[in-house]
Amino acid sequence: LTSHAAMRQSRRITHRALRASRGAGPARRDFHFASSAYVSCFGGLPIADGAKLRADTIAYLDRFDPQSWYNDPVTTLVNGERLEAGQLTTSVDAFGRENGKVRNGTTEEVDAVIRHAQTFDTKRDWRTEIRAVEAALLGEHAAALIGNQALDFSKQDGVTEIEESVQANLVEQRLNDQLLAAEEAGQVVICRSPALVACVSNFTNFLDLCRKTLRNIELGVPAVVLSRGNTTQHMYRWVQLLQTEMKKQGVDPGLVTYASCSLAEQQRIMAALPDSNVYITCSREVAARVKQVHPSTIASTGGPNTLCAPAMTPEITEAIKLSAMIENSGQCTALRHAVVGGGASENDLEHMFSAVPTIASPADALRTGSFAGVFTGERAAPFSLAEGYRSPAGAAG
Repeated sequence: LTSHAAMRQSRRITHRALRASRGAGPARRDFHFASSAYVSCFGGLPIADGAKLRADTIAYLDRFDPQSWYNDPVTTLVNGERLEAGQLTTSVDAFGRENGKVRNGTTEEVDAVIRHAQTFDTKRDWRTEIRAVEAALLGEHAAALIGNQALDFSKQDGVTEIEESVQANLVEQRLNDQLLAAEEAGQVVICRSPALVACVSNFTNFLDLCRKTLRNIELGVPAVVLSRGNTTQHMYRWVQLLQTEMKKQGVDPGLVTYASCSLAEQQRIMAALPDSNVYITCSREVAARVKQVHPSTIASTGGPNTLCAPAMTPEITEAIKLSAMIENSGQCTALRHAVVGGGASENDLEHMFSAVPTIASPADALRTGSFAGVFTGERAAPFSLAEGYRSPAGAAG
């Protein structure tokens, strides 16, 4: 049997055994949500040096050479090797501006991705090595992670993402420890079909690099990172950094693949790996379309993001403004609705949004500590007002 066929047979045997044991009482998995063992994973969390992260990132942006993303194009990476037969085209950032080169894989190169994903096998426990890799990525390479995201996506405050990540990662490491212990005790079987990682620009350093990739590969689940039609530069760069640190720690390079290819070719990869999960952070509409193509999809989608308050006080006014405008009003946590007792007048809204800070670049935002500014100039949002709306007096754009 191939490793994947063997895994499917193992799961069938495990499911039969679990069904047969139901008469003995419910199975207990201590790491489940709200259990005492789950709660024990919290506490004793590190605090990142935000001031140093900010200063180091500004220095990184000041010395960054834009030509580097042209000289070293995004390309498919399989088992640590670059596949470079595809044609070069330009990559674009979040505002559609050209910012480098990308080489989309040929049919034969995507075949190589599929072949590797279907046949790759490795040991089950890489926690020691991968956690050393993780420490390097969020330590000496943190400024590059934040800086590349700022350059490609124009994120204003990537520092907070790293601060949150170093804490959440430790919790999730502890959960993984419990999951692997449960497998070793025969309570669960971890499916080690490759994780298909569909990246999200705004939280790629936490969600894609750490949660979707590192947490999988440390338990021997290989990851295939899928390219994007825009803002693909910064996630490719973290894959490069990841593979560099993996090599230092002696980690099997086959654990991480980067598939630089068209959407049609990505769908072909999904079809060839029916037992794999697609991990994606996106809108509900996109998640529904992905699930039609690949039923085994785990999606984190946008919610209603609603604030309820008894009255429009100065504090509530400021909270609404900051939450609605976070990351150029482009963050998934941005406020969508506000329900306020007594209502809000047009003058309230005018006052609220007329004083929104403006910024010219992510580097400016990092220097001033802004996270809810509106870009001006070449980064001005390419939107037009819908019927019935108008811009506040004095607002940018």
